[in-house]
Amino acid sequence: MRVKEPISAIYPNMGYWLMLFIAGIFGGFYFTYFSILTSPFPGIVHLHFSLMSVWVCMAITQPLLIKYRKLSLHRKVGKLSYFLIPLVLLTSFLMMRHSYQGQLALLTENISNGQESMSIDEGLILLGSYQAIGFVYLIWLGSFYTLAIYFKKTPAIHARFMVAAVLTFMGPTLDRILYFWFDVKYVFPGFGPEYVSFLLIDLILIFLLIYDLKKGRNLYPIIFSLSLYILFQILYVIVPQSGAFSKLVNFLLD
Repeated sequence: MRVKEPISAIYPNMGYWLMLFIAGIFGGFYFTYFSILTSPFPGIVHLHFSLMSVWVCMAITQPLLIKYRKLSLHRKVGKLSYFLIPLVLLTSFLMMRHSYQGQLALLTENISNGQESMSIDEGLILLGSYQAIGFVYLIWLGSFYTLAIYFKKTPAIHARFMVAAVLTFMGPTLDRILYFWFDVKYVFPGFGPEYVSFLLIDLILIFLLIYDLKKGRNLYPIIFSLSLYILFQILYVIVPQSGAFSKLVNFLLD
């Protein structure tokens, strides 16, 4: 039987667990950002990182405000996300566009001077596959945040979709830690470190699903979140190597 749960009892220690992302972000971005802060960066890099840092702080703060029953402040902080998350999504897209255009220019130059043997079409498929993971995480964050806000007046659903949105931090941090700190380029042939993040996200959601099941709580938000994560994980395996996807990426990012 489903039971009604007080808002402060919904994953009461989640804020403390999310603090792990602080160390994860520093480790993940140490080599590509923190250790070379004095180097020149395009403005979009600093803007995006600043917005993401605010989003991480907000994600940690909000469940703590609930835990300590600061509901009015929780709502006020939450309203800031109406402006923050669209900017996070926009700057994420612009970061992908910046990366893609730089890679495309280098590929075109290498093909033209004979340093690259692949054709431009083959190169576009390769570059498109590089950007696929970014699109996947953008879709997840946008979808789960939108659902969380839509159900903001139903705390039991709102909180679970917000947890699903926050789990999108996993990929950009853990993937980089595995790659830069442990030189993990593939966990299996053809499967990069991003699949470790996929698996960990799924396991966390399965754990929360079992936890809610034992507590007699609403299972549908976690079931939906897990299903959407798995769906796009499957699509990530299948779609990025197609010519149609490379054309779509080129249209959006070039």
